[in-house]
Amino acid sequence: MQVLGFAVIILAVLLSVTACGGGMTGVAPPACPTPPATPPPSGSTGDITGCLAAVPAALGRATSTTPQPSARLARRPPNLPVFAPDRILVKFKPGVQSASMMAVHQQIGVQVAKTIAHLGVHVVRRPPGRTAQSVLADYNASPLVDYAEQDVYGYITAAVTPNDQYYPLQWHYPAIGLPAAWGIITGSSTIVAVIDTGIRSHPDLDGITVQGRDTFSDDNDPTDPGCPSHPAEFSHGMHVTGTIAALTNNLIGVAGVNWGGNTGIKIMPIRSGGEISGTCGAFLASDVVEGILYAADHGAKVINMSLAFPVAIQSLEDAVNYAYGLGVTLVAAAGNESGPVLYPAKYPNVIAVAATACNNAQATYSNFGPEIDIAAPGGDIVDCTGDGMAELILSTSWSPNTGNVYLYDAGTSMATPHVSGVLALMIGRGITGPATLQLTLQNTATDLGTPGWDPEFGWCLVNAAAAVGGGTAVGQLRVFSGMLNGTVITRESDIVTVANTGAFAITNAQAGQKSVFAWQDFNGNGVVDAGDYYGKVDAVNVVGGATTAGVHVLVQRYSGPPISVL
Repeated sequence: MQVLGFAVIILAVLLSVTACGGGMTGVAPPACPTPPATPPPSGSTGDITGCLAAVPAALGRATSTTPQPSARLARRPPNLPVFAPDRILVKFKPGVQSASMMAVHQQIGVQVAKTIAHLGVHVVRRPPGRTAQSVLADYNASPLVDYAEQDVYGYITAAVTPNDQYYPLQWHYPAIGLPAAWGIITGSSTIVAVIDTGIRSHPDLDGITVQGRDTFSDDNDPTDPGCPSHPAEFSHGMHVTGTIAALTNNLIGVAGVNWGGNTGIKIMPIRSGGEISGTCGAFLASDVVEGILYAADHGAKVINMSLAFPVAIQSLEDAVNYAYGLGVTLVAAAGNESGPVLYPAKYPNVIAVAATACNNAQATYSNFGPEIDIAAPGGDIVDCTGDGMAELILSTSWSPNTGNVYLYDAGTSMATPHVSGVLALMIGRGITGPATLQLTLQNTATDLGTPGWDPEFGWCLVNAAAAVGGGTAVGQLRVFSGMLNGTVITRESDIVTVANTGAFAITNAQAGQKSVFAWQDFNGNGVVDAGDYYGKVDAVNVVGGATTAGVHVLVQRYSGPPISVL
C-alpha cells in the first residue's frame, strides 16, 4: 500500500434514504434532483433523512479474471493432545549463570532446542525413555529453576462451515458501522502483526506487508506453505489478513477494515502455526511466544491472534505482558467451543473477542465468560437475506489445490481481525495506548443482549464509527442543517448523530433553501477546525411538513480557518 497518512481524504458520501445499507455495492450515487425554481415557503419545519456512507468505489463481485469465491471445507477435528509430549519450557531464576544452566540440562539429560532470550526461557526436548512429568519434576526440584512447564498445542479458531456459501457482499462491515467510520478515516500507517499460519501473494494482499518472521520453522520467510497432508485446506492467515487490510478501491475482490490501497497500513505476518502430526492450523505455544516478542520489538502496535490454547502457560502470559508494556494492543479470539474463554484471550492484557451472527445474536459456537471484552461479526449458519444460505465472513485465502480464492468462513478467528482493524483506524485518529484503546472500544460499543456488559458479548458489538470518533458524543459524526455566514454556522435543525448503519434523520429543519452539514468534532472543542471531518452541500430545499432526500455531500479532513457553530 502507498502511505496516505494524514493527507486530505475526499470521500463521496451518499445521503439518500434508499441507499441505507446498500453502500457496499460500488455503484455510484444517483444524480441529485434539480431544486425547484421557486423556493418553498419559510416559517415551517421539515425533515431530512438519509444515509452517511463512504463507499469503496470499485467493491463488488469479482470478475472472471480474479480468484473466485469458495467455501471452507469442514475442518478435520484436531488429533493432537493438549500438551506437546517432547517439549519443555524452562526458566531459570535471575542471576543463574549459563554454565550452571547447562549443567542442570546435562544432569537431566535434555537437549536445548532453542532459547527465547527475552524471557530467559529454554525450550528443551524430552530425552528418550523419560516421561514429561518426570522431567518437569526434576526441573522444578532444582533451586536454580524459576519454573518449568510443558509446551502446549493450540489451534486456529475458524469454525466448521458448509460448502457453497458464495456471497457478493461483506455484510459484516455495515454491521459494525464501517461505512460511517470510513467517512472519518479510511486507514492509518499502523503496523498490525498477524500471528497465524502465514501469508502468500494474492491480488488483494500484495504490497501490504513489512518484514515478518516464521517462528514455526525458525526463519524469516512467513510464507504459508499450505497443509501437505490436506492440500484442500485453505490459508487461515490470509483470511485473517484480508479482513484487516485487503486492498480496497482496486477494482477486484474484497475490502479490508482499513480500506486497503493507499492508506499506509502494513501487516507484519508472523507464521507461528502449520501442520503438526497431520493436523492443519496447529500451533505450539513457544512459537507464538516468539512471535509476540518479535512483533513487539519490530514496531507492531496491534497484534492479532486468531488462535487459542486450552490451558495457560506462564511463558505465554509473560510474552503478552512484555508486549503490553511496550504499548502494544493485543487482540485474541475467545474460541469456538461454546464454552469458557481460551488463552491467550483469557489473559487480562489481551482484548478477548466473541463472535456474532448476521442477526447480531451470539454465534452458536462462540465461547463466553467473564473475560469477554468485545464482540464482532464472525458469521454463523444463519440466513439474514432470505436466500436460503448462511451468512459467513468473506475474505482472501489460498490453498495448494485451488490457488488464490475469496473464501467464506466463520469463527471467532474471523471476528478478531474486525477488532484489530478498527484499532488500527483508531490509532490513525490519534487514540493511542492499550488501555485507552480498549476503554474507547468498550465505551462506544453497540449494546446487545442485556444492558451493559454480559458474558456473551462483553461490552457488546464493536462500533467502528463511534470508536474512531474518540468515544465521546462530540467526537461522533453528526449531521444538521443551517446556514454558513463567513466563519459562523447558524444551526437551524436538530443535530443528530449518525447511526451505526450510517443512517440519520434530521428533524425540525427550518424550511427554505438551506445547507446540510456533516461534521465530526474530533477534539470536542465545539469548533470546526484542523483535524475534524467536515463537509456541506448548499441549496437544499427543505419543505415544511415533508421529507427531503437525495442529497450528496463531499466530506474531507478539514484544514481551513476555524468555523464556529451556533
